[in-house]
Amino acid sequence: MASTSSSADDNHHIRSTSLPTRPHPIILQAQEEISKFRAWEASVSSVPTADTICSALTRLQVLYECVDSVLSMPLTQQALTQNQYTELVNGLLDKSISLMDICGSTRDLVSKVKENARDVQSALRRRKGEGCLTASFIKNLKKDAKKAITSLKQIDEKMGVMKPLDLDLHLLSAIKVVRDVGVVRSSVYRSLLLFLSGSAPKPKASRWSLVQKMIQKGTTERHDLLGLSNEDLVCLFQEMENGLDCMFRSLLKTRTSLLNVLSR
Repeated sequence: MASTSSSADDNHHIRSTSLPTRPHPIILQAQEEISKFRAWEASVSSVPTADTICSALTRLQVLYECVDSVLSMPLTQQALTQNQYTELVNGLLDKSISLMDICGSTRDLVSKVKENARDVQSALRRRKGEGCLTASFIKNLKKDAKKAITSLKQIDEKMGVMKPLDLDLHLLSAIKVVRDVGVVRSSVYRSLLLFLSGSAPKPKASRWSLVQKMIQKGTTERHDLLGLSNEDLVCLFQEMENGLDCMFRSLLKTRTSLLNVLSR
């Protein structure tokens, strides 16, 4: 997993216009969950693997639930309805659309890999000698994954050039939660896309590295792959797909919360 210690999201300048007081309990809980994720990420290998990506997607879902709770708070909703924050809300809405597009396209990529991996495994079990992903499929997979990585980078860069904001203390804390989760989200998405594109550093030999080898090269020794059951392969990519489904729904909830602000 790539570290979330630095990102374009960290470069935003936010100023508070009120005296310090203790943040709302919901915000404190969100901050605690973000700290937990960063502590977990620091404890795992920096090389993206299937296991760490699946775990990260599950943990990221918790963070998105925190974002939804923060944005749905009456105090947050009321603060964001002020005219001086209309540009901020519209910017977050635009970003949510871009993130939903990336999440949806990444989910489609994972689904395609899952189905093709299933076909390869089935071919090997039928003793056809060799099963492989077609060269065109592998080429398109890498192309689509790298395109999504570029789009993700553009979103982060766009947020990085936002002008300084003068916020009250609560809104200051709420927006910081949204942006901190954005840093985490970028790290998780990038690790998943690098894994799919075959651009990630090679991990030590493991049960799942054989699957990655099959995805990237389209072939491997039959006796090695037979150690991975069809059920194992399906479960691996299905878990990623489920995680991205949850992510998409969370992004939709976030967008709904922001639209509610504009409808007031």
